[in-house]
Amino acid sequence: MAEASLDILCKKSLAGDAQAEAALFEALRVRFLPIAKRRVQTDQAEDLVQDTLQIVFDRYGSRTEETGILVWSMTVLRNVIGNHYQSRNRERERLSFVDELPRDAAAQHDPFTDLQRDDTRRQLLEAIGKLARRFPRCGRIFHHLLSSLDQGGGPQEISSRTLELFRQEEPGMSPGSFYTALHRCRAQLRNVLGEMEKGMSHD
Repeated sequence: MAEASLDILCKKSLAGDAQAEAALFEALRVRFLPIAKRRVQTDQAEDLVQDTLQIVFDRYGSRTEETGILVWSMTVLRNVIGNHYQSRNRERERLSFVDELPRDAAAQHDPFTDLQRDDTRRQLLEAIGKLARRFPRCGRIFHHLLSSLDQGGGPQEISSRTLELFRQEEPGMSPGSFYTALHRCRAQLRNVLGEMEKGMSHD
């Protein structure tokens, strides 16, 4: 269906024509799906397309008339796909950060490795203490993260357990908000560790 035809359907849809609305969104879905399948895994493409169509449905009546419905809705699709990749990257960073944290030294068998890990853990706890004085919420997040880490498990299990522990303090915390907060606290913790390293180099 040509872009001009989509604009005609859009005008009819906004005027209350239910058949035009159904035809418009089916035409958009048909255009969106191949694009989404080229950008993400096939099993995720349909979900992203549905998310895009929902946003288009909620907002297409308020867009500027100068922008055709196809161009405007393609921008929405591009943003939805971009947000998907950002979310996936945050998840990778979150899990890699859990892997970077020192685990309980008792679980290790090499005494030298134990010593190194104990020293790293002491340094990390000191940095978290400094961070907690600046940003108490970050201190609570890392307290729960280390507690979960000591209980063992893979990165996904540790991270999910940390979220549940933190939700006991803030029941309304959504996973997205928590992992965003964790991402920011991680950056702040790295700053504190960097300050500590600079301080030691000057001693």
